Amino acid sequence: MWKSLQKSEVGGRILLILLLGFFLINGWNRRNQKSDFLDYYHASERWKAGENLYKFDVAYELKDKVKSWEELFLPENAKLLSDLQTQTATYIYPPLFAYLLLPLTYFPAPVASGIHQVIGFLCLLGILYLFWKGEFFGRNFKNREWILSLVLLLNFRFLESHVQNNQVGLLLVLLVLLALIAKNDGFAGILLALATSIKVTPLVFLAIFVYQKRWKAILWFVFGIFVWNALPASTHLAYTQDMTWQWWKEVLGNALTNPLLRSWKNNQSLPSTLAKYFISGADFVNQPLYRMPFLDLEMKTVQKIQAFILLLSGIPILFLMRQKNREWELTSLLFLASAIFSGISWVHSFVVCLFPIYFLLTEQALWGKETKGKKILLGICLIPLLSHRSVVGSTLESVLLMVSILLYYSFALYTYIIWKNIRADETRH
Repeated sequence: MWKSLQKSEVGGRILLILLLGFFLINGWNRRNQKSDFLDYYHASERWKAGENLYKFDVAYELKDKVKSWEELFLPENAKLLSDLQTQTATYIYPPLFAYLLLPLTYFPAPVASGIHQVIGFLCLLGILYLFWKGEFFGRNFKNREWILSLVLLLNFRFLESHVQNNQVGLLLVLLVLLALIAKNDGFAGILLALATSIKVTPLVFLAIFVYQKRWKAILWFVFGIFVWNALPASTHLAYTQDMTWQWWKEVLGNALTNPLLRSWKNNQSLPSTLAKYFISGADFVNQPLYRMPFLDLEMKTVQKIQAFILLLSGIPILFLMRQKNREWELTSLLFLASAIFSGISWVHSFVVCLFPIYFLLTEQALWGKETKGKKILLGICLIPLLSHRSVVGSTLESVLLMVSILLYYSFALYTYIIWKNIRADETRH
């Protein structure tokens, strides 16, 4: 019975529905709990009140009032200190996102959280629909239900974290994919501009437009950036300009130049990992527990190492851009790069792996006689699941997160895609 169910479409559909049902129910049940969405929600409330979105004003006020460490803990500074710990830089997205979420502030926080969870779930359904219609990505494959179920299972850890934190990552993935498959240049540019205006990392996908020589789409992207960011400015010009400048200077500026930005245990990005490895105090709570840093280096040295790795990783992308019909390999690499090189990449940030995993699983050559590639890919894909606390325990999971296991997982996928492309070229020649 199991073998017949395994081969049937019905079995795949049952598994797919069960997985989707789990994510929907789990998200809905967590609508009353603290999540990252509350940071978005409170930022939108501050927008309505005309307050500082990023609460940097608290840091500025403390800096002016406090002249010594002893004064920091005086009773009259207790509220400012509390706000600094719980509100300052908890929201780090551009001002537009807080503006777009304004309608949700008319609901109580739990209701707004539930609505946002449903939006995220609908985005997941949208992504799976695009995957199902494989022709969007040059894919024609059988056993679609089983493959989509496998994509969800291999990304289960990231999706679960995304749901628990009520994050925005799935929306961004959907917007990027819609932009890249859109045949209309205006629609493509406007969608990618929206994704970039919500979170800056989708900017890297402009490389696909360059690769495809879609110059009109790039012009529409530039136009879209102005249009989307003009929306909040049209209602509150001075405030929008001030908040945009603060985001540009304090958030984006620090993310690009300072590896110490939130270089904590769960941050799996390359800048954070280098900071944990080589800079004392990057994670002053966890570094002493794990006898880190391994080597104490100056900030400039760490930044040079980061720049070298970035340059080295960019060479394959430049190589692929010189080949024909490689837009989806490039897209996979760019999704991975957006997590690897971002200043902050928590576990949920790796939902961007949905597309690379899907692309690799549906590759026709993967299901042929060649087994070496299958084993390598399977070994890579199992890393997030096998390093989860439910398998290795919370103690070992903490160690693995501290050394940034998910960074190595992403680099392994990145390298595998390049290796498969090289193998394909050798076969053709």
